[in-house]
Formats: sequence, structure tokens, C-alpha cells
Amino acid sequence: MKTTKTLQQILDIIEAKGISIDNYEENGKLCGYELNTYTAGGVNQIIFLDFRSEGKDVENANDLIDEFNSYVKNIDIDEEIELNRQNQNYKDNFTLRQSLDDFEEWKARLEEIAEELKK
Repeated sequence: MKTTKTLQQILDIIEAKGISIDNYEENGKLCGYELNTYTAGGVNQIIFLDFRSEGKDVENANDLIDEFNSYVKNIDIDEEIELNRQNQNYKDNFTLRQSLDDFEEWKARLEEIAEELKK
């Protein structure tokens, strides 16, 4: 289903959920977006939506929705925890159980946003 929302409306929905968005440009050309997200436990998770090799239009609302949905669908919680646990400070502050709960909640929030974008 194609959205009737504009690109700006999509970006506004994401930002209204507390996620800041920065344009990613190369040689003055918009190539994607960096979404600055945080888990409830305060772990900064950058989501990079890269349109350079996707054959999609970075300024098309439907393509942005598709790229966001694809990213969220493919989040591997185990991998995210493993990457973060390489940092001693993180390991000192989060047990494995806390990490799992934190990242499951983070992914669930992103899935809710993905669903809202499709409406």
C-alpha cells in the first residue's frame, strides 16, 4: 500500500517519537538519513538509512518507509547486544538480562513507528 503522506510528514512522525534525523550527504547530494535513537536504558543507537545502492529515491516517502521497515525488521538483538558488550563501560552498567530487556523494548518501539508510518 502506498502512503498518502509526504516525506516531511514521515520525517515529522519519526521526530515526534524522540528520534532526531540528520541528512547524510556526499558531494552535496542527499544519500540517506541518520536517525539518532536511544534505548530506554540510554544506549545510543544510530540507524543509517542509506539510499546510495538501493535504487530508491531518498526523497520519496514510500521509499523512506520501505527502508525504515526493512532496517527495523532486520535488527538482530543478539548482535546489537554483542556489539555493545565489547565496551567495558556498557558491561559494567548492564547485565545480559538488562541488555535483552532494553533492546527488545527498543526494537518494539521501532516496530510501532514502522506500523504507524504505513497507516
